[in-house]
Amino acid sequence: MDLTPDPNQRLKQAINSIEAPPFLEARIRNQVFQQKPRSVWNIWLMPATAAMALCFGMGVAYQLGHLRLTEASQESYVATLTSKVTRLMSVGLGDHVHCSIFGKKPATPASAEAWAEKMGPQYAGLIPLLKDQAPSQFQIVEAHKCSYHQRKFVHLSLAGDGHLLSVVIAVKGEGESLRADSLAPMLVQSGLPIYQSNVQRFGIDAFETRDHLVYLVSDLPLEKNGAVLQALAPTVSNFLKGIEL
Repeated sequence: MDLTPDPNQRLKQAINSIEAPPFLEARIRNQVFQQKPRSVWNIWLMPATAAMALCFGMGVAYQLGHLRLTEASQESYVATLTSKVTRLMSVGLGDHVHCSIFGKKPATPASAEAWAEKMGPQYAGLIPLLKDQAPSQFQIVEAHKCSYHQRKFVHLSLAGDGHLLSVVIAVKGEGESLRADSLAPMLVQSGLPIYQSNVQRFGIDAFETRDHLVYLVSDLPLEKNGAVLQALAPTVSNFLKGIEL
């Protein structure tokens, strides 16, 4: 018996396993229905246009599946994203996409004790702080230290309402400062300038302490992404300042 997997079946499984980007349906609908039919020819052309849009959507889903399956494609995708924001904003964005989007997900969330062990004694105290200060609809699903492009991070992932958020913290390199990163602060929260950027479906908000860069990256609308960081910033900033003494 030939047990070689059918290529068509593997492609179908890959497509079905990938959730299309949340903006895709709205974009297709807008392209297809943005003008009312002006003639009988338009009525006949509508099914063909819809079919083309469906094929486009399947193509995007396949491409995202391919991105998940090959490291080279993942790196190319991250490089494309990060090239569209300033250098320091790309630091948090890159780790979010690499770790939270493409990284392997545990079948079930670990315990708070296991997360604390992964975070290490210096940063473990962030876990109860985020549990207390994050909006109630978002729960911590992962907390650990990781590295990307030879840079080390403290990374906490939160999920809720169909969205995924990352709190990404990096120790500053020599001369690094958001103030010098060609961005004007969006606002000042409790004395902290908060910087904001976005690319595709990702919103990025950031602030800094003396020794750390702190990012919130998510697929939330940009205004909501900023509101979450505003809620977290004072507590996280005070915690980091405490370990910088």
